[in-house]
Amino acid sequence: MASGSILHVNAVGLMAAIEEGLDGSLRGRPFVVANEGAPRALVLDLSPEAHREGLRRGMALREARLLCPGLAARPPRPELRDLADERLARAALEFSPLVERAGAGHLFVDLAGTGRLFGPPEDAAQRLRARMAEETGLRPCLALASNKTVSKVATRVFRPGGFVALSPGEESLLLGRQPVGLLPGVGPVLRSRLLLLGIDEIGELAGLSRPEALALGPRGPELAARARGLDASPVDPEPLGRRVLRGEALLEPDTSDPEVLRLRLGALAAGLGFSLRAGGSGAARASVSLVYADGERGSGSARAPGLRARDDERLDLALAALARARKRRVRVRRLCLELSEFLPAGPELDLFEPEDSRLARLQPALDRIRGKYGAKALSPGALLALEAGA
Repeated sequence: MASGSILHVNAVGLMAAIEEGLDGSLRGRPFVVANEGAPRALVLDLSPEAHREGLRRGMALREARLLCPGLAARPPRPELRDLADERLARAALEFSPLVERAGAGHLFVDLAGTGRLFGPPEDAAQRLRARMAEETGLRPCLALASNKTVSKVATRVFRPGGFVALSPGEESLLLGRQPVGLLPGVGPVLRSRLLLLGIDEIGELAGLSRPEALALGPRGPELAARARGLDASPVDPEPLGRRVLRGEALLEPDTSDPEVLRLRLGALAAGLGFSLRAGGSGAARASVSLVYADGERGSGSARAPGLRARDDERLDLALAALARARKRRVRVRRLCLELSEFLPAGPELDLFEPEDSRLARLQPALDRIRGKYGAKALSPGALLALEAGA
């Protein structure tokens, strides 16, 4: 029986795979990507061999080295990760116009209707995989299924570099016996709750009635439907009105200092704002999500009555979202800022009108410097001091 046409591309351990490609001596060895000089360095990515040793993302580097003596660590290089992610997306666009970027190294590709050019979806997927290897040196895990949920679970099962094409009859068989934590939408907190209820496989979640699923929360029925392999969400190439710009900061060490959180959020807002203005767009909504030191999460959002284009305006909006997200007096480990509800902002000067202020005139000058020397060419002195450990 033919497989589905929704392909998920999962470049497992993208940062670690890049390092291995640059340094052949790392092949076959356990190693991690971590900011070794940070006071509380965390594992940001790791090789398959390190994963087999019991190491996991988010683990303290000190703990990882206790489990695996002599563990090598390489510094994070986000610019190389972003470049590889861009090349993966470009390769996918050669095979289909419907490509959804779902995070660094993660893509959904709709191969329906491409048969006359590239053959059946199974053949097109294999050709795409070869093209990605040619462009990046990476061999990501690929899975074909009838929808995004099933294909994403499948790449988690056949990681790090497998390929599977599932027919509709095979999908429920694959899902049913997998750990419930592999289902998209099940994070650490919900996974713990499900385990307390005796639900440790996706098939057990799929068997819940609607009243039982509602006991998990308002989105419980939707989660149970996904566990049954039901997902009607399309592969979305992100039109402007639904596009989301996302940036995150790992706080090393964890902190509850409001000024540190403000500085980190300001840096994220400035970086994302520069990208928005370069594309001639503005955003009206900011959303902040955070992970506390104990693993709990918080989120909040704020919406402005009009577009926000300047960095100071966007930071004010982001701080309002942070105030709604942060409800606990616990140190924060990770901070994420998302900008959404984009609209074209028109010519550059329109971004800063009708106000006639020094800040309005300053923003284009700052952008010209960043455009010439890079987004990090200008940073607040307090942030530089913070990063230097002062």
